[in-house]
Amino acid sequence: MRYGRAIPPLKSLLAIEAAARFGSFSKAAAELNVTQSAVSHLVGQAEAYLGARLFDRASRPMRLTREGQRYVSGVVSGLNILKAEGQHLQERKKAQSTLIVSCNLGYGNFWLLPKLRHFHERHPAITVNMVTTYQGLPELTDGIDVAIRFGKGDWPDCRSQPLYRERIVPVASVAYVEQEARIRHPKDLLKHTLLHAHAIDRSWFDWNQWFDHFGVACPSRLPGPGFDNHVLMMQAALTGSGVALGWKGTAGDFVRKRQLVEALPDPIDVDGGLYLVTHRDTRPSRALGSFADWLLEQAAADR
Repeated sequence: MRYGRAIPPLKSLLAIEAAARFGSFSKAAAELNVTQSAVSHLVGQAEAYLGARLFDRASRPMRLTREGQRYVSGVVSGLNILKAEGQHLQERKKAQSTLIVSCNLGYGNFWLLPKLRHFHERHPAITVNMVTTYQGLPELTDGIDVAIRFGKGDWPDCRSQPLYRERIVPVASVAYVEQEARIRHPKDLLKHTLLHAHAIDRSWFDWNQWFDHFGVACPSRLPGPGFDNHVLMMQAALTGSGVALGWKGTAGDFVRKRQLVEALPDPIDVDGGLYLVTHRDTRPSRALGSFADWLLEQAAADR
């Protein structure tokens, strides 16, 4: 559909709307950041274009003519539609450049968060917002774009990309290891302060399972302070409060930096790993693709 000469230039329409709202060419000019004569010219140009007078310039404040009232009503309506559609497109673009990432509190705090600065440096136009949980699986509800989960990658209605296989090893601070009795064998740990994190789900290892793996008999209820999340337990290990079961994803950086040391050199490969997970109905986007590629790269570097 061609509109031809039925519609004046957009600059004229904006000048008409502002002049009608203020009842003044000078106030309209101030808002549009142009001169008063420019507004007067644009309005006069539109009037000549339409073949009708829109303003009664002799009145103070300046008023619309009958034809002007009807025309300005249409102009305002049209501009509001353009504004609303433009805002919709801008918000859509903004949403496509924002990712909501759900992850376990421990992995989010110790594995993902230290790496995010690198992602922001590489992709400054993409904003990553984190949502964490320490009970149950990180969710993929409405509004969540991607989750980082520990498990076997077999969640229903999901697409899963493996990041790495998980493993665990007892860890403690350097000060603790130097001050306490030497640890040469798994059974030696029964003489030490063991730090406990309440299991998030059955796939998470606890000390009883660890001792059982090495064939060490132990009480069903082991002594030692307990914590309701993995982050607090790891903080306790860092302060020298005892020995914790360190997961590759949550203790790896601390071991590399010598803030924690492996109490024994024999890690256990657990039946599960870390996965990048999206819902099967999630639509691909450039932001999601960039984040997934980057995360796979980071995981490969940690192997």
